[in-house]
Amino acid sequence: MGRRRFRLLALDMDGTLYSSRSYVEELERAIVSLLAEMLGVTTETAAKRLMEAKSRVLTTSASLDLLGIPRSEFYERLSRMVEPARHIKPQLGVEDGLRRIKARGVKTALHTNAGRALTRKVLSALGLRPEVFDIIVTSEDAAPKPSPQGYELLLLSAGCSPEECIYVGDRAVAELRTAKIMGMFTVKVGGRASMWADLHVGDILEALRQVERLIEGSGLKGV
Repeated sequence: MGRRRFRLLALDMDGTLYSSRSYVEELERAIVSLLAEMLGVTTETAAKRLMEAKSRVLTTSASLDLLGIPRSEFYERLSRMVEPARHIKPQLGVEDGLRRIKARGVKTALHTNAGRALTRKVLSALGLRPEVFDIIVTSEDAAPKPSPQGYELLLLSAGCSPEECIYVGDRAVAELRTAKIMGMFTVKVGGRASMWADLHVGDILEALRQVERLIEGSGLKGV
């Protein structure tokens, strides 16, 4: 791999900054329940419609548009139904890793399909202060992944090109594919390796260590 100068590190939130099966289950139940209420249908029907929509557009957030549900209202109400702190614990070392990267002149960004209120609750549960990120893009700011709109907003806000951005996420097709096609360096956290990932790591701490090496231009450890 040739030497690249990186100016932006963009991180996904759910499934990337943490891994919690119990929170995912609580979140999925709340999503279906709220969707049923807003659509005026049973939870079984809501679950079926959501599954059908996700088969077309990949993510829950993008599915809301197909179902005619306002994303901002949906996520505001959803944020009052779930308590991430019951499931997610602070991840020691993440904020320090981000600050080391920022100290090297690289901007940090959070890119999530969640709404602002829920994003704040998740970050609080993780023990991360929002200001550790120079840029935060939610699905209230741009069309949700896999749409390129949020990625474009990240680049515009940072004033950099796709080739100057490292994108870290856990979903290959739903988020890394867009970043890779745009020209970003992609890092997949957890799960299986993917053709859409330039690098595959086990968790967020390993991702941050490898990102530091990339920024230093010293290559990748273990690859």
